[in-house]
Amino acid sequence: MYSILLLIWVTVICSTIYYLYTGNEILIDTDVNLYYITLPPLIIILLYTGLTCFILLTYLFTDKKVRSLQEKAYESFHESVLKRNSLCSIIIAAHNEEPVIRKTVTELLKQTYDNIEIIIVCHNCTDNTFKESSIDDPRAKPFDYKTSASGKGVALNFGVLKSQGQYILVLDADGLLSTDFIEKGLPLLEKYAAVQGRYVPSNRNYSFITRLLSIEGDLWSTPYMTTRTILDQRGGLGGTGYILKKEVLQNVGGFTNHLVDDYELTTRLLRKGYRIVFAPHCINYDEKPPSVEILLKQRARWARGFIDLLRNRVCEPSDILGIIFWLSPLVILGALGFFLTIGFGMIFNLLFGYFPFNYAAITINQWLLLTGFIWIVQISVLTKEYGKMGLKYAILIPVYNSFVLYVFVAFVRAWTVKSWGATKTTHGFTSK
Repeated sequence: MYSILLLIWVTVICSTIYYLYTGNEILIDTDVNLYYITLPPLIIILLYTGLTCFILLTYLFTDKKVRSLQEKAYESFHESVLKRNSLCSIIIAAHNEEPVIRKTVTELLKQTYDNIEIIIVCHNCTDNTFKESSIDDPRAKPFDYKTSASGKGVALNFGVLKSQGQYILVLDADGLLSTDFIEKGLPLLEKYAAVQGRYVPSNRNYSFITRLLSIEGDLWSTPYMTTRTILDQRGGLGGTGYILKKEVLQNVGGFTNHLVDDYELTTRLLRKGYRIVFAPHCINYDEKPPSVEILLKQRARWARGFIDLLRNRVCEPSDILGIIFWLSPLVILGALGFFLTIGFGMIFNLLFGYFPFNYAAITINQWLLLTGFIWIVQISVLTKEYGKMGLKYAILIPVYNSFVLYVFVAFVRAWTVKSWGATKTTHGFTSK
């Protein structure tokens, strides 16, 4: 299916370039009029494209302000946090993570804030995860946890039950934190309920797919959380690399065993009036899926989780960006229908010399201007994040903008997802 979508995309792009180059006009059968059917999804696609540009531009202009916010919190509260020296419980939900768990735990023991406990919940493991997580340090506390139910939420709640800390840090088994992650994150909890760290890919150069997914993370994660923090302090939790007050977590009912447990928890926190801030100086190095198949398993699970959330109004009424994000599955459905409709028309035009229906569209020149503007903004974001190296990453932007068609495939596969366990992401794909 992914190959078919890419073929349709290439056909549309090549046809567009052909008509632009030759100056010929497309012949259209006006007897079949789909204009008013295709107009709504076109408008929605353009609105979401505009929203994406807004988020990227906001990041470019406010990144320093958000960094300053964390720096000021560190200056104001660092000494009091160190003096209080409250225990921070790091909880890792680990299911068959033998290749990565020892390195993750070993690196956590290097935190500059050393009053920590590391609770590794080896949940329904059939490999040596428990053995590999048994480090000779009293702060590392592995549990061989067996249940009939599967799911990250089950393991996390068990970890909270076993924890003794005032703060809870949630980390995936592949996560590697900057050594000062906790020390720089805790001061923000003097004013906020939760702190989300910044994601940086740990295996960017492992494969061509990890390179593209790294660009996706660079262009979404940091800009989105920066924008949410600067606008309304609704930064959001990303599933790993975040700290929250244990009392706050208990007040909202702990974790649920949801396919998108991070976003679901975020909505409950925000509805209770708690606020979440992005901490760009706290870095979590995370793995990206190394192949299309592993990627689609992961994203299909995410897509099914977001589809399931549509059953309930999960956002605050005043959370405009949250509501727009919550409705994204409907947008993907509309965009897929629009894409397939236009793709069919283009292929029909190649075969028979005319478009079989009239439809809503922007002009070729408008499309070129919009595409060029988006590329400039994306390159600027990568450069801001990584300096000169960002320009090297930006070479793949044209490919990346086609690669994201995988979202449509993941959306279709989402309807076949039955459980968390069947779509669990495999880790251990890193370069030495």
